[in-house]
Amino acid sequence: MAEDVKRTAEKHRKRRILIIVLVAVTLLSGLSWVLTEHADWVGRLFAGKKQKTSSSVMYSDEIRSYAFYKTDYNLDPTKDEEYMNNKVRFLWYKDGPLEVGNPFDDISLWEGYNDAVLFFVRYFQTVLAGDVETYNTYFTERYLRDVGEHLRFAPQMVYDIRVDQLSENTDSAGVTTWTFEVGYRIYRNDGTFRNDISSDGSRPLIFTLIGDAHGHVLIDSIERYRSN
Repeated sequence: MAEDVKRTAEKHRKRRILIIVLVAVTLLSGLSWVLTEHADWVGRLFAGKKQKTSSSVMYSDEIRSYAFYKTDYNLDPTKDEEYMNNKVRFLWYKDGPLEVGNPFDDISLWEGYNDAVLFFVRYFQTVLAGDVETYNTYFTERYLRDVGEHLRFAPQMVYDIRVDQLSENTDSAGVTTWTFEVGYRIYRNDGTFRNDISSDGSRPLIFTLIGDAHGHVLIDSIERYRSN
């Protein structure tokens, strides 16, 4: 009898160990999936208040839900036939009666335009590449102090870019301030750069740029467009 009790107790002990092992494996698998598929969210969780923007920036105070495409941080937009062949990969610049459009992936086509226009060409080339390190160099210290750095975003298949110059003012020190209304579309939007628009949708933003006398231009603010 005592031997039977001992064997039964041993079976229960082994079963408990097996259950604990299975639970631990399940939890580790779940944690690994979260770290792999939601690295941005984990980064934001531990980034602290210093970096309070996410890699998905909401530029609207409206609560909306979009079905985003799966994120691919290794995406090469030039390999996507639909994007390369059927999307208008142009930047359209407008300043009063002047309106011109050229492909934004060739900055040589934009030589002769003002420093702010050249800045936007580089800006969208960086967004296309998903180069967050370069992207974070495009902002003033005030912007980074108040808003924080972008954490991470995948390459974005941007197209139909509209850059409408609203104002341009230069002070006595040669510092120029521009405001632009900027709209663009993202093919197969994954939400890591703009999570306030659907794929192929557009919602304009107001950019304030500051440039010095040497041609160095930075973003001082980005705000959602207000029609009133």
